[in-house]
Parts: sequence; structure tokens; C-alpha cells
Amino acid sequence: MASKTTDKLFHSFITKAAIETAREQCPKKTLDKKTVEDIRNKAESTVKELSQTLHNIRKEGKIGEKTVSHLTSERITKMTKALDMKTYQININEKEKKAQIKRNGKEMYPAIALGSSGNIMQASDLQTASIVVEAIILVLEIIGIEIPDDEEEVKKVINIVIEELGNDNTLLQDVEQIRKDQDDFPAMAKDIFVLVVDCFEDGIFWKIVKALLSDMPWYDWILTSAQIAAFIAMLVATGGLADIALLVTKLVNAAFFLEKLVNLGTFSRMKMSLTTS
Repeated sequence: MASKTTDKLFHSFITKAAIETAREQCPKKTLDKKTVEDIRNKAESTVKELSQTLHNIRKEGKIGEKTVSHLTSERITKMTKALDMKTYQININEKEKKAQIKRNGKEMYPAIALGSSGNIMQASDLQTASIVVEAIILVLEIIGIEIPDDEEEVKKVINIVIEELGNDNTLLQDVEQIRKDQDDFPAMAKDIFVLVVDCFEDGIFWKIVKALLSDMPWYDWILTSAQIAAFIAMLVATGGLADIALLVTKLVNAAFFLEKLVNLGTFSRMKMSLTTS
């Protein structure tokens, strides 16, 4: 009985925090009683859903799709594809010293000649930015938030991240840790969530999400922001990063994402060879 009461209070605190976050995301809007109630319901359902997922992992030892058997099959299918190519693919030709940036088979940015350290850094920053954005998209899709497939929106968020890279060592350190753990999928998956939480704390998270969902009506946005805040707060407060990382490990195809990490290593090696030659 005491445990249930504690859980109820804990979930209530998470929900209240999510409501406050939703208010912060639409500071110019006056929220009526019905809107606040809708926000509360959205946050509570998110907390309940995540609690069930964590219970399935921790108490019942379920893995893969069984972990999220309480979700719809459509949600589960989307989760399995959450690390598919969501931004762009960088193809490196070391012999010709050229990087091509493509999306859906078409050129998204002009090719970059990799003959100078400055150009290599430019290409590396584009790859780093795509990793950050795709890490955040991964979390959004696990929550159940669908991201529009819009090239212009992707370019906007990439610019946001690239601007931040020069000011945020934590972001670079988080991406580097993901790269180092690329051969250890559970560790890498946990690193991805650490990056997202750090972005959440630094404020860049909301800039990216707002840009990705810029066409969303304000009412939907305020519910979505509460949903996101509830999920991340619950995840951190319950120490659930490793558990959700395990879910990602068993459920999500990371082939495209791993290619990006390999590219970062290639850029680093190419830059080093320039400085030593």
C-alpha cells in the first residue's frame, strides 16, 4: 500500500513538472482549465506508459518487442526504424578526398573537398550535427512523436546544432563517447540518451524539437512538450537510462547510425594525417 502511494505521489510530481514545462513552451498563451487538464492527461499517460515499459524490463525481464507489448503494433514498427536515416548520409571518398552529403539519394549540401583541415572540420561538424539530431529524433519516436520528413526543417536544426558546437564542449564530448562505444551497442545506446538529457538540460533540446515540429499547431505543441518533459523527467528520476538503452539495443536497427560514427573516425584520421604530413 505504501509503495503504491509513493508511486502515485512520484508520478504526480513528474506530471506537475511536465505541466510547468508546457507552460514555459507557450509563455504568451493563457491556459484555460480544460487545456491544463488535457496537458495533465497527456503527461500522466506518458508516465504510465514508460512505467509499464520499465516494469517489463526490470521485473519481468522482457526483451525486444515484448518489452513494449502494451503499445500498438504501429508504434512498435516505428520504434524499430527510429535510427534509420533521418537527416542525411555522408559518403566519404578518401582516394578523391571528397565528401558527398545526400538525402534520399539526392544531394542535400554541396560536396566538400577534404584537402584541408578546415574542410574536414566542416564535414565532421555536419556529421556530428546529424548524430545529435538523430539521437533526439530517436527519443521522440520512442515517446511516440512523429517527425515530419522535411528537408528544410532538417537543415534548420542542423544549423542550430552546428552553431552550438563551438560553444558546448559537453555536446562534443557526448558524441565522442558514442563514437568510442560504437562496438558496444548497449553502452552506445545509453550514451545516446545521456546526450539527449544533456541537450535537455542545456536548452538546445527545445530549440531542435521546436524547429522539427515548427508546423505543429500551438495546442498540439503544448501537449507534446508536456509529453516529452514527462518522459525525460521520469527516465532520469527512475534511473531508467540503461533500461531504455537496453530496449533500443534489442529493438532498433542502428546500421545507418553506425555509419555516421565510422565517418567521424575517418574524418579524425584524415585530419591527423594532414597535420603530420
